[in-house]
Amino acid sequence: MNHLAHFFLAAESGELLVGGFLGDFVKGQLKGERCTAIENGIRLHRAIDAYTDKHEITRISQKRYGKRFRRFSSIMTDVIFDHFLAVRWREYHSDELYTFSNNTFSTLSQNREHLPPNAIKAFERMQCSNVLLKYRDPEFVDRTFRYLSGRLRRDNPLAEAYEQFLVNRDKLDSDFIEFFPELTHFTNEWIANSNGH
Repeated sequence: MNHLAHFFLAAESGELLVGGFLGDFVKGQLKGERCTAIENGIRLHRAIDAYTDKHEITRISQKRYGKRFRRFSSIMTDVIFDHFLAVRWREYHSDELYTFSNNTFSTLSQNREHLPPNAIKAFERMQCSNVLLKYRDPEFVDRTFRYLSGRLRRDNPLAEAYEQFLVNRDKLDSDFIEFFPELTHFTNEWIANSNGH
């Protein structure tokens, strides 16, 4: 899943949310360099990604794209599922997306001392552009694909991936509706059973 889903799933705790954000920036073994709750958020991020990658529904979603997109299908599905979460936000959360976005960036801002420079730069860029709200706009999916295409070092077709989203939108939306409650249940069980580890 992408940023919005990770924030949503970790939002029960400020430290989990910070760790969830750091999951994209901290690699390798965790050695207690951060407080337990933040490192638990990083572990949660990794657990969510592993669960998503192996899930039957997301694998079905990834097979919906044309053959040349298959290598990048997990990236595409992460972005597309964040779009559907934003569109269907009030089905899953009691707060407006605008309020949730403000609260999320406030939490990250209050925990800047725990963020490495590259994470601070990403957080400030996301906050400045209101990225969590923009996920509701289908055209933001296109802009995100194009941005990611430029970030990847190897040649890739992501700049042309938006058409794959449009062609498969209804089926992908159905996939998301089926998958997201299962992911939420997995996350809640993981948090309940983590006991700080």
